[in-house]
Amino acid sequence: SGLLAVVVKAECRYRKPARYDDLVTVRTRLAAVSPAKIEHEYELLRDDEILATARVTLALVDRAGSVQQVPDWLQALA
Repeated sequence: SGLLAVVVKAECRYRKPARYDDLVTVRTRLAAVSPAKIEHEYELLRDDEILATARVTLALVDRAGSVQQVPDWLQALA
């Protein structure tokens, strides 16, 4: 549809370190969708231990960089 998702806000809370050889899992959840933005939440885990949590807010723009409304079909996913 010619729209691009751009990060407008990113927050991360580091709780415990991950080591180079650790096997980690990233859980992603669609937290909210509105006409203006899309928000995702993340958890980084080693086994059942949460190493970090994050939240990212995205906006949609066209190829010229003008902010666009989130399409209805995408808003319906939330």
